[in-house]
Amino acid sequence: MGLFDNIKGLTSRQGGKGTSNSRPIIYSSTITKLNRKFGSKEKAGSYLASNMHKFYVSSSKFNKGLQMKNLFRKVEIVIPREGFIYFLDELKNLNFDGKVFEGIAIDYSKVLNGSVYSYNEIYFHPKAGRGFARDLSSDFNKNQLDMLDGMELLIYEISKKLRNSNHNERAKFARYFENMIDKPAEHFEEALQRILFYNQILWQTGHGLNGLGRLDKILEDYYFDDLNNGFLSQDEVYEFIKSFLKTLHKYYWYKSSQLLGDTGQAITLGGKYSDEYGEYYFYNDLTYMFIRAIKELRFTDPKIVLRVSNETPRDLIELSLETIGTGIGSPLFSNDEVLIEKMVDFGYDKEDANNYVISNCWEPSVVGKDLGQNNISCLSFLKPLNEFFDGETEAFLGNINSFDELFNSYKYHLKKEAESLIQNLDGINWNEDPILSLLIDDCNDKSLDISIGGAKYNHYGITTVSLANAVNSLYAVKKLVFEDKKYSLNELNKMRKNNFKKDKYQKAYNDLKNITPRFGMDNEEILSLSNEIIQFLEDCFKDYANEFGGKIKFGLSSQHYISAGEEISASFDGRKEGKPFSVNISLDDNKDFTEILRFASKLDYGGAKFNGNVVDLMISSNFIKNHMDEFTDFIFSSIQSGFFQLQINVIDSKTLIEARKNPESNINPIVRVCGFSAYFNDLPEEYQDFFIERALKNEGKAS
Repeated sequence: MGLFDNIKGLTSRQGGKGTSNSRPIIYSSTITKLNRKFGSKEKAGSYLASNMHKFYVSSSKFNKGLQMKNLFRKVEIVIPREGFIYFLDELKNLNFDGKVFEGIAIDYSKVLNGSVYSYNEIYFHPKAGRGFARDLSSDFNKNQLDMLDGMELLIYEISKKLRNSNHNERAKFARYFENMIDKPAEHFEEALQRILFYNQILWQTGHGLNGLGRLDKILEDYYFDDLNNGFLSQDEVYEFIKSFLKTLHKYYWYKSSQLLGDTGQAITLGGKYSDEYGEYYFYNDLTYMFIRAIKELRFTDPKIVLRVSNETPRDLIELSLETIGTGIGSPLFSNDEVLIEKMVDFGYDKEDANNYVISNCWEPSVVGKDLGQNNISCLSFLKPLNEFFDGETEAFLGNINSFDELFNSYKYHLKKEAESLIQNLDGINWNEDPILSLLIDDCNDKSLDISIGGAKYNHYGITTVSLANAVNSLYAVKKLVFEDKKYSLNELNKMRKNNFKKDKYQKAYNDLKNITPRFGMDNEEILSLSNEIIQFLEDCFKDYANEFGGKIKFGLSSQHYISAGEEISASFDGRKEGKPFSVNISLDDNKDFTEILRFASKLDYGGAKFNGNVVDLMISSNFIKNHMDEFTDFIFSSIQSGFFQLQINVIDSKTLIEARKNPESNINPIVRVCGFSAYFNDLPEEYQDFFIERALKNEGKAS
């Protein structure tokens, strides 16, 4: 038996209800990371075999805080020769006994303004000069104190190793770490190092998809203080930002989720806000610097999200478009003119909604106050439609005499799908989490761990896929069966169930594939059908409350357009069995970008329907460069018309095909997979095929 055979099937790094032994799952996750790091199973296996004595999973017989303390004692500290201190030990792991929280953006401003001793006044320490003793018989307090003790020990050990290292600025960085014990951060570079340390702690304790929050806002005071005091120049700040981004990117093999590049490391910049005097748009020099830096570095991650509004400076939009034009797929535009209002309507305080960040791919979250599980499940709109047609008899289908009858049957099955999803959500058991409970508002005030409802907001967020396929399928049946009476329902369904394979099915297949209007076209009938479906789904969730009182929110975008499509039979929109679904809110073969944006602006994002709604455009290389003024105008008009979010993929089929043919060459373009970017050559074959086909369609070279 080989090294990898005994863990077959154990691929999830998160536990569900009743998980008692996480070690096999952690072991599997470690192998996945090592495969990515070394590029082959053989090298990964050899490395793990020779270092198995270093493999560690904390013991579940201790409380979670003490487990973290023991983990911090075991982690191997790596000190570089220069730059920021940042290390992740892939062989050291925290045990979990429930589902681990992911995709949470902590409020790094609290980290910068506090310290291990003084943060949230968790306990009294003479050096802190503040705080008060808490009841150590409380499990919550004991967990946090044990965790903080461990963090303090790790900080001191890092400082000690720094002072004895060959790091070219060892004394300065040792002081940065020692300040974390009992002082706020004082300077810009120190602030970046502190953010990196806490970010590192989150990854090391098993949290994934960790966002960075609004760094231009968080770092503003440090930047201007150092600049005005002559401590730093703008050029030095820019170099620090580049080094910071390089440091975060270094471990992307460790941090990636299902696909390389899917790290969730979103930096949110800019943003509309309001007070008693009016509405404003926040931005500063750092907003430009971060975008310029990712343009120069051309990394797949961290990714940038730019919050935009009618008041966003034109040159900031232009810089963003220039950056997108390099092909890195970033920044994503998030429209504050729509999004903030929808969050407030859902139940978020206005101040919190003004301060939203993007978590995971594109899902909005309240920074530092939110349980934030915004990508907890995915629902397919097409699945219940196909399951209905796959399972019903010819006699039953023959008795459906109107589209309304068919649509009601679809809604019945969609409701069943929603009920099944709710049942799965109710089965989740969350892993106890003292580190997030320290950093998320209300947990300490309530003395409640985030895993049992301590956060201010406790909503669940889901993504959805294949709305376009469901809408186009329903419309095609309505048109061809009930209006034009060109085919019977049973005739079309027989062809579909046979995957349109026979020659005699070709005409019907072409009719289905080419029927217009389609999802994405500015057509009232298509819009009405789309909005009716998503409103019905919202109604399915409206009475739900999780055990913490949180509600369900959902969006119309998901990364699962390939994996979910593989499981679904052929559909009435002309999609063959197992083929990918349509991507987000898109229309690949329509060159009129204004039409898809008009369509997107008329979709209903109210109620619970705001958990990420991305218009996904694909354009050819040099298009932005050759049409900068017009495209900038287009972005501003689209903001005003009311799109929710927008991402742009700049690729051409020739480059992708060449990269596919010669993977050993230097050709390795970046593609925007969904809410993240990835190197084309790192993607599985099915994703490479998909992007080549999509680029060919966009260029009019494929049907």
